[in-house]
Amino acid sequence: MSGLFALRRVVVKVGSSVLANAKGQLMPERLQRLADEIARCAKVDQQPVLVSSGAIACGMAKLGLTQRPKALAQLQACAAIGQGELMYLYTQAFGRHGLVTAQILLTQEDLAQQQRLRNAKQTLLTLLHRGVVPIINENDTVAVEEITFGDNDRLAALVAVAIEAQLLVLLSDVDGFLQGGRVVERIDQLGSAHHAAVQGSARQTTKGGMSSKLEAARLVGHSGIPMVIANGTKASVVSDVLAGRSVGTLFVPPRSRLTRRKWWIAFALRQPKGTIVVDAGAAAALTEQGKSLLASGVQQVKGTFEAGAFVAVADGQGAEVARGMTNFSSSDLSRIRGLRSADAARVMGEPRVKEVIHRDRLVLARELQHHGADDE
Repeated sequence: MSGLFALRRVVVKVGSSVLANAKGQLMPERLQRLADEIARCAKVDQQPVLVSSGAIACGMAKLGLTQRPKALAQLQACAAIGQGELMYLYTQAFGRHGLVTAQILLTQEDLAQQQRLRNAKQTLLTLLHRGVVPIINENDTVAVEEITFGDNDRLAALVAVAIEAQLLVLLSDVDGFLQGGRVVERIDQLGSAHHAAVQGSARQTTKGGMSSKLEAARLVGHSGIPMVIANGTKASVVSDVLAGRSVGTLFVPPRSRLTRRKWWIAFALRQPKGTIVVDAGAAAALTEQGKSLLASGVQQVKGTFEAGAFVAVADGQGAEVARGMTNFSSSDLSRIRGLRSADAARVMGEPRVKEVIHRDRLVLARELQHHGADDE
């Protein structure tokens, strides 16, 4: 990994498995050690951002729970109890180095809406320019199932892209990505074979796992940001990674990347508001010719949505072809589906009609895949 990391801005995500034991009990000495390493980054004019799990684990320990609750209200209660304690410990830990911390709690909605994304970005950049260490977590106390990030790996990846970081580091209790029981030092092409090698985590205090880490690598890779998975329980792990030593697994960004607009559609947005079913000709025009979606190719409209909504595009067999931002509401689109542009314009009472989804606001399903050699 030597020579890759002339870093100014780095996002470090610390998982619950690093900060808490298998029973969910926080280990303050490990939190202090990681804070010491991250503080050294700030002292040499780097701008570290910490994305930290552990609030729910802290709350679980306070309530005497040994398994992660499944009910949303119980999870929110654990987060409400644990978040304050977690931040108190971080404030003390970084304060020993003369550093100020700032707590930032986010939900999926904060990064799915462009204005709120810009606001979050400007807040983070302002803090970094003032030498403050931002400590970010998902706002579990108010998040509901539809808007949760799913895990802090995804949250960390979204933050890394938002602030244009040079590196994302995910710290867990594993040494890196394993294949055949051995750590893979470098992955240049993330593919389906890597996902097939993933096994589920048995820990009850964590929510993510290697699968979510591979998704984070794909997410930041499309913005040209490398990512490292390393064992956060080992001493000097952050210092070793930032020094470019061979620690953990390095994920190299792919050469083919999405534009910023397409990246936002592909990754910042999660749940389509509806589905537009297209005929075979339209599916081919989208996937093989790079065309926009026109009303003439629309066969069916599923769901209720407004103009500008994020929707999925599927073929007649139900396979997802693309995702994008529609120019029509579901009701208007139902009126003009299957019509040529001139006829659709007459129905809408306009001199001409827009594309249903312009190609610049559309991401193909294959662009959302892992871009590995085994996927092509």
